[in-house]
Amino acid sequence: MYNLPEYEPSDEVWNKISTELNNDILRKGISQLPEYEPDVRIWENIETDLNPKIVKLKPWRWVAVAASIVLVIGLGFYLNYQKTQPTIAYSEQKMDSQLLLQPSDNSDADYETIVAFCKEQTYVCENPEFRSLKVELDDLQAASTQLKEAIGEYNTEPKLMAQLAQVELQKSEILKKMTTKI
Repeated sequence: MYNLPEYEPSDEVWNKISTELNNDILRKGISQLPEYEPDVRIWENIETDLNPKIVKLKPWRWVAVAASIVLVIGLGFYLNYQKTQPTIAYSEQKMDSQLLLQPSDNSDADYETIVAFCKEQTYVCENPEFRSLKVELDDLQAASTQLKEAIGEYNTEPKLMAQLAQVELQKSEILKKMTTKI
């Protein structure tokens, strides 16, 4: 529609339209049309729509509106202020005594005893089965050391403590097997 070209009709066209409107046949047809009078309420509704009433608020209502606006803005500032305030929290935890590492580990002392024995009597320690047990014990010793380092001083990981207990149990079983070979 916007792409269509625009044309301006000439004065002659407008003159012809105006003479046709003033034609007797048209006037005669218009005069024969029936006339209706609308209901009084319709005219009243039209008048009220044309002249809308201006509603004036009483002064106390203006005060109430202003107070509610101030209240909403103040509440918004308060809630925003609460979100930006840092909070400090602390908690206390009690350490389970079973999770603490025991200062004396008998498996290390037993291992040292077996190493000292192997220095004196090398023929027992030359046995291939004894050597494989020693290699396995060395691996478990390294794993135990790594777990102890990972656990640290406070032993807060129960899963690591369970793994350490399992490694220590395996170490003691291998030490038993080694002592039976001696």
